Amino acid sequence: MKLRDGQLSLSPSDLANHLACPHLTQLELNVQRKELVRPVLEDAYGSLIREKGRLHERTYLERLEAAGKRVLRMAEYEDADFNSEAARQATENAIRAGEADVIYQAYLSDRTWRGFADFLERRPDGTYEPVDTKLARSAKPLHILQLCFYAEQLERIQGRLPKEVHVELGSGLRESFRTADYISFFRRSRERFLAAIEQTNTQERGLAEARPRTPLTPLTPLTTYPWPCEHCSICDFRHLCY
Repeated sequence: MKLRDGQLSLSPSDLANHLACPHLTQLELNVQRKELVRPVLEDAYGSLIREKGRLHERTYLERLEAAGKRVLRMAEYEDADFNSEAARQATENAIRAGEADVIYQAYLSDRTWRGFADFLERRPDGTYEPVDTKLARSAKPLHILQLCFYAEQLERIQGRLPKEVHVELGSGLRESFRTADYISFFRRSRERFLAAIEQTNTQERGLAEARPRTPLTPLTPLTTYPWPCEHCSICDFRHLCY
């Protein structure tokens, strides 16, 4: 989630986080409004998991290249000269050209929503389907929601919704899912997420106007409650909630 010049830019991770914990959405909004500072936590376990995830992704990339696939590597966010608009255009041009067997780190964005697909793999009909690498032993619902975002962006670019989305698991196995079975759930979940953001904005405007201001009064009163959930174990804000 990024707020620039009054425009909120969202990612599939923001949607997944909201489904896991609506209170987290409120905290993230407060960070973007500079009403809250994101805690910096030492998390050796989380760092290890992220590194293992990157290794799994690189291993799969090397397998594709070793198999002779034509892999087009796109600019990555960590690159010093990364430019989001250039990356978006390059990704869309590559999809429309259909020359690469695999597009790696495709930047998919409609300027409101944006995200990086680990891999886009070309099908025999020339269209692309998204593949994400995950360390999990089986795909989780939030993985599929993330892939549905990529599928919808691909539909916008190539004119056809991918038939399937795929998860390359840490075990080396692949799980595939019919996009049509999940895309409606993704869209409903996104609508609820956006409605929650708008509701939060409306409630905050009303509360801020009605509440007497003191030097200690936060600009944005919280409108959600930090109920304990599974996401707490990996959340940057967990020490603020309990």
